[in-house]
Amino acid sequence: MGWFTFWEKLDTWAQLLLVISCVASVAIAVLYVLLSITPILRFSGYVEGYYSLYNYRLSYTHNGQLIHMPHTDYVRHVVGVFSTASYTLAGVAVLAIAIARRKPFTAPGIAYGASTALIVLYGLLKGYIWRAIELDIARFNHLIGGTLTYRTLAGTITFEGIKVEQTIIYRVALLSPIPIILLTVAIIPSAIATGIAIYTFYKNNTQTEKPSRKTPVNKLKKVTAYTTIGLTTFALLASVFTYYPSSIAVNPQPPPATLEQPPYTYTCTGLLRTSRRALTYTDFEAYPVPGWTSYGGVWELSAGGGFKGNALRGRDNNGGVARQTSQYYWNTRIDGYTSLWVSVKVRAEAGDGYKGIGLLNADRSRLYEISVQSTATIYKWDGAWRLLGSTSVPGYSATRWYTLVLYYTVTATAVSFTLWIYDDTGALVATLTASDTGATRFTPTYAGVTIDAATDRWFRFDDFIVSTVDPRFLYFTGFYTGMRVEVWDNLGYLVNSTAAPAPSFTLGVVSDVVVGTGSDGRIVVRYPDAYLCGVLTVPSTDAILGGDAYTLSTAPITVVLGVNKTSASLALRISGDPRFTTEARVLWVNVFQLLYARLLLDSFSAPSTLNLDLWIEGAATSTRIGIRNGNPISTSTSIVQLNLGLGNTIYLRGNFTSANQVARLNLKLEICTMPGSMGVCVYYPIALELTSSST
Repeated sequence: MGWFTFWEKLDTWAQLLLVISCVASVAIAVLYVLLSITPILRFSGYVEGYYSLYNYRLSYTHNGQLIHMPHTDYVRHVVGVFSTASYTLAGVAVLAIAIARRKPFTAPGIAYGASTALIVLYGLLKGYIWRAIELDIARFNHLIGGTLTYRTLAGTITFEGIKVEQTIIYRVALLSPIPIILLTVAIIPSAIATGIAIYTFYKNNTQTEKPSRKTPVNKLKKVTAYTTIGLTTFALLASVFTYYPSSIAVNPQPPPATLEQPPYTYTCTGLLRTSRRALTYTDFEAYPVPGWTSYGGVWELSAGGGFKGNALRGRDNNGGVARQTSQYYWNTRIDGYTSLWVSVKVRAEAGDGYKGIGLLNADRSRLYEISVQSTATIYKWDGAWRLLGSTSVPGYSATRWYTLVLYYTVTATAVSFTLWIYDDTGALVATLTASDTGATRFTPTYAGVTIDAATDRWFRFDDFIVSTVDPRFLYFTGFYTGMRVEVWDNLGYLVNSTAAPAPSFTLGVVSDVVVGTGSDGRIVVRYPDAYLCGVLTVPSTDAILGGDAYTLSTAPITVVLGVNKTSASLALRISGDPRFTTEARVLWVNVFQLLYARLLLDSFSAPSTLNLDLWIEGAATSTRIGIRNGNPISTSTSIVQLNLGLGNTIYLRGNFTSANQVARLNLKLEICTMPGSMGVCVYYPIALELTSSST
């Protein structure tokens, strides 16, 4: 009776061990499945998203660009097999519990097989799957942290880092000893239960077995079987902790691209008009002209009939000086000046006549008439017409625009005149000098336009100016030799351009003395290689006039390149005037292989007075990083392919709207071997300090 009680207890213990083993097997299998299909890492900061062994979704925060994990993609099918096998083994363990009473000798073997297979899966997980996946995760290791600060020769660069949150499954399955404990709990009880089952089966058989069957050979077979089971178990356990040595050879390589000094290490910070010597000007865009009055004549606006824009249109009615002429003039006295320049454009509409500049005395009883038709003439009326001088005008056409430029001087003994006549292309076609030494000479009191012709003939006038300096030129100073300057009118037409032969020079504008239609316009300054240095935009309440003088301000660029020229720190001055925009190439990028790049604004501090654009010129022009009123409207450029060699430039364009301002920008130049931020990417930090001029 005691014998059967012992075997019943042994059977109870075997079933208890079987249940413990199977529960542990189910637990480890469920852990494997959860590890495969649920997120184990959550990213935020510079990279955001989630990551699991079977699936992931990661992207860069600043542009939403998806991040690909090539090793994870490669082993995804293995992870699928791993999770499927885990499901299956969990089912096998449950099956072992279900048949434990009906199949007391089979169930322990099934449980033992499931537990040993789970050891194999653990070896697959730690020895292959996770090793491959670690290669993907490791690419972010150097960026982990809330805020990352690096000290380089380019200065201190601050970046937003990556925050990685580990889920409970990750910590339990990969960082804690729980999987090993569960595997131990699964394998040892199942092994003991299997041993009990084998021993019980053996005893039951030996009681009925014939003595002839108990041979040494049969005993050796059984010993060999038991030994093989034990060795296999320990081999599987040992395989989990087996690692193979590896060696790595590191050969330093030069960077794929380097940052270089810009071609010109100065910026244009302002173009200041230092003098305006015009006493009055008008482009006759409206009629009547404020401050003007007529003396005889019929006057009106010729809409669209000017050299540019509108014009003054008039005909003689013999109501002016001598009752033979008509004048329209600036009703402000100029007899306090002993020398002046006067210029106007004139043309006839059909039939011709005397038309040009009229200089009147105080009571409008005398007149100097400086006019052009087939000849250029200077007459005086003092009760009779007196010719002071004349000259022919080659190629004259009455309906063509001509520019008259008059310079007169008054001395104690004479009033002297010099007249230049230019055609509509700006070519000089005639000159004339004359003097009046007669007793009726006078100092001009009023200046305007005059007509002496048949009363049915109409004439037009444009670009009138009275100045104390020669209005045929703009005067510039402060330039480097070879720099270029261009004058553009408000209609978008180039008036003239030239290269600076010396720091101070002049630019002819005789073809359009009152530039454009007498409002706004642009003066463009370029480096000697014709790239933009700055643009002065004249407001609509102002104009560019012949005789104006401008001074260019420049400032040096300080460039410090880091080790291997993979970082840079720049300090430069830009305009502190909203009317002038600075443009500069701040860095060259020297490329040694096929690469793709974009510029990223990582962080910045700027006042609300800053307006700025940054972009890359490579094989194409990128979109721009933009800052308006101190606020970013875009923080990265588009990706562009870079040219081999030095044919790549980082550009800057902008200004502060007031003086004595400072802004600091931390940029990153992202350079990749493939477009779309794919392939191997490196980041070159660029620290940029901008200041505005104090004047």
